[in-house]
Amino acid sequence: MNVRLAVLTLLVLLIPASSYGLNKNPVTVLMYHHFDEDPAKASSATIHPDTFREQLLTLKEAGYTSVPERDLYDHLYNGKELPTRPLVITIDDGYLSNYEYAFPILKELEMYATIYVITSYRGETPGWNEHFSWDQAREMKASGWIDIQAHTHNGHGEIDNVGPFLVTVAAEETRDMYKTRIYDDLLEARRLLEQEMNNDFYSFAFPFGIYNDEVIEYAAEIGYELMYTVKPGLTYSYQHPHKINRLNASGEYNGEELLAAIKSLP
Repeated sequence: MNVRLAVLTLLVLLIPASSYGLNKNPVTVLMYHHFDEDPAKASSATIHPDTFREQLLTLKEAGYTSVPERDLYDHLYNGKELPTRPLVITIDDGYLSNYEYAFPILKELEMYATIYVITSYRGETPGWNEHFSWDQAREMKASGWIDIQAHTHNGHGEIDNVGPFLVTVAAEETRDMYKTRIYDDLLEARRLLEQEMNNDFYSFAFPFGIYNDEVIEYAAEIGYELMYTVKPGLTYSYQHPHKINRLNASGEYNGEELLAAIKSLP
């Protein structure tokens, strides 16, 4: 056996046996943010509702099957078999536009989505866009098509205008103070989700996709079982459930362009 063949054989042996069949059916996780009826506002983070509908219809016609996030959890942790071309839809931040535009379309098309909310912003307008309320969140969850999960309590921004909240030690902070701040924020988000949504499991999307080992450690300790990055890529059964890939479904993509982007993913 030559050296090249020996190396290839070793690599194959290192792949978990349970992943062979499931590797052929990776999960596509899409990421959305804001919805707006003004075509001029279409961007990487804002999509027209008609474009959103057209993207989802294109994926359905191409054989993709929307699955709830809980099925992804069972797939990664328990080996649950998923339908061909499984699709998980995620929406970050919790804007009112999610309730006004995305929710009716998802119900109409009978497709699941998980919305990651900044829990301190419920019913508030901290910036340009209003966020939906807890009552609206409960209405969406009651439909059976929407799940509500965490995007921090108040950590979607910078600390002291220095750097991202979750990974930056502020000038006046000790390392222990930093750890307490992060832990308390993630814990409060989970507490509110339990109080307001009665969730039976918890997941977390890193703001801006930025994280470090400590954030993952604390989130896992608090009980977040799935965690999402913004790294483009498909999700395979053997991948770590705390670093799930997502493709940003740009508002500048039509359905065929989104499909092509998915097919180009590693």
